[in-house]
Amino acid sequence: MGLRLRRFAIMVVALSVMSVALVACQTSTITGTGGSGVGKNFTLITPGPGDASPTPTFPPLTIGAWPSNYSPGNPDTITIYAICRVQDPTMRTPPSPPSPGIAVTFLIGAPINQSATVTTGTDGIATTQVAFSDSSPGTPVIVTVTTQYNGAPYTNETFFTPGALFTPTPTAGPNSTPGAGGTPTATP
Repeated sequence: MGLRLRRFAIMVVALSVMSVALVACQTSTITGTGGSGVGKNFTLITPGPGDASPTPTFPPLTIGAWPSNYSPGNPDTITIYAICRVQDPTMRTPPSPPSPGIAVTFLIGAPINQSATVTTGTDGIATTQVAFSDSSPGTPVIVTVTTQYNGAPYTNETFFTPGALFTPTPTAGPNSTPGAGGTPTATP
């Protein structure tokens, strides 16, 4: 086969593939079966230009939270921070702090079970101190921060793990006998 004929054949195949792809892109829904055809239906949906906005909408306010130490000792005192930011709906400028004085509620979960309500400063940050002696070291404690802005609630969470580096030491009791290596072993 001559060089011109091979080039023409490749061009015809390429144009055929491109035309099938163009038709597939303009089709809103394609349904078919795969595999054996039993229970394997699939649907491809091609989004139209009006189906999505180019920039996703963002909430008017965001709230974030973090502890001063994710793995404090036990007992210990840490600071929990919350930061509030007002978002530009056009997303053309960076977020800014809200007016000072927004009330932020800190809910420190089990087993510590504390709460505090603090107002934000000019920087949009609110802080609270948490002093604790956790009865179950090594268990994460969930902290939920909530606020209201223009009548809408906003919430976020963080955590810390008191005594994460805590290593329990065995203690001999009245019903224990020495085991291998001198380690006490409980007997029933």
